[in-house]
Amino acid sequence: MNNFLDKINKKTLSSRAKSILVIEEILNGNSLSSLLDMTLGTINETDRGFFHELLVGTLRHWHALARISESLLDKEVSDQGLLVAIHVGLYQMLYMNTPDYAAINDTVEAVKQLDKGYGASLVNAILRKVQKTPTKFAKKVHKNHSLPNWLAKELKQDWPEYYDELGQALRTCAAVFLRINERQCSVEQYSGILTQHQTAHQIVKLGIDDKQTIRLDEQIRIVDLPHFQEGWLMVQDLHAQLSAHLLEKLAKNQLSGRVLDLCAAPGGKTTHLLEKFHMEQLLAIDNDEKRLLRVQENLDRLRLNDMAVQTLVADARSWQADKPYDVIVLDAPCTATGVIRRHPDIGLLRTEDDVRQTCQLQKQILNNAWQQLQVGGVLLYITCSILKVENEHQLLDFLNTNTDAKPLPFTLDLPNQIKQQVGYQCLPLDTQGGDGFYYAALQKV
Repeated sequence: MNNFLDKINKKTLSSRAKSILVIEEILNGNSLSSLLDMTLGTINETDRGFFHELLVGTLRHWHALARISESLLDKEVSDQGLLVAIHVGLYQMLYMNTPDYAAINDTVEAVKQLDKGYGASLVNAILRKVQKTPTKFAKKVHKNHSLPNWLAKELKQDWPEYYDELGQALRTCAAVFLRINERQCSVEQYSGILTQHQTAHQIVKLGIDDKQTIRLDEQIRIVDLPHFQEGWLMVQDLHAQLSAHLLEKLAKNQLSGRVLDLCAAPGGKTTHLLEKFHMEQLLAIDNDEKRLLRVQENLDRLRLNDMAVQTLVADARSWQADKPYDVIVLDAPCTATGVIRRHPDIGLLRTEDDVRQTCQLQKQILNNAWQQLQVGGVLLYITCSILKVENEHQLLDFLNTNTDAKPLPFTLDLPNQIKQQVGYQCLPLDTQGGDGFYYAALQKV
């Protein structure tokens, strides 16, 4: 990472060169979220929009672009930085309004800036091949999906009736939703405030009863939204907002007691519970101390620190409670395939082997969590995955081996909220709707 920091801070590097550096670092196993802020700080404000679109767009369409580069390269490129440069150039030519001469010349120049001049002729040659017949390659790049082959295969198996629609939807940008702090004002009241500030937005349904949220329809810095610093709102995906509303329906009586929030960071569900309910105790646990600090930051901003809430760094696979809890919220670790629109680097970072390892981790946490639940208590199982093996299949296996577990029925009513044998799968089919999430509720009997 230190080597990356030294490179990214060079003032002589263009936005294209820095895009190549960031993607190369992601291919080495680092996440976009860990790299983006530090990189944006090195980009001129006038170039940030272009840089962000180029970086995120290339990641989002990486596997579609790879179909072109693989067909044009005579042999595998040993320097992955050159392959990244080819994809960055192709993205400009096939997805952006960048003139071909600028896309080609400036990308080749970026390669030279990165001390990879030995590959400049290769990058130039590939991009000029595409320039000769752009319509042909544009058709090829927009075909089907932009997913790794293993994930496309899984989705086709799990969601054959939605597969084509899902493949296209995952190539789009994710909408931004605001969860309004009900202790401060209502959704309708905050919508009125946004209207006064001439901020484009819509009030949209959550898919449960009459519950609603706000979708932003223009780009704006979140910290510039009215009353953000006073804790009136939190950015949270539409489908992520369902957890507290589901518990209100399924475990209202138990929510006055002891509540355990496992894998709680960054605190979206923790703070929502505190806004809605008066609990005897809410313990938020996460195994990552740095991420748990974000829970505390959100508690501070939302003015929720005076509530009966505690945070704890612990391993959810083995942590033992002093006495059972009435409600457990388990936002289980997953491959995060449901939020690829929001985090396009997931398509590069995840592997088929990650799914197997993640399922084993989920099983360990779920089994341990169940031991901490009071008889009559409710456990809400959540993931941001769209793979059945992490969701419905995981719950069916659990129910088959735990006779004291009973699934609790509930209803979600948006078109992309799909009933399963156990729980509901929310699919990211609506380009203006929520991400991919899974919910299931179990009662201990």
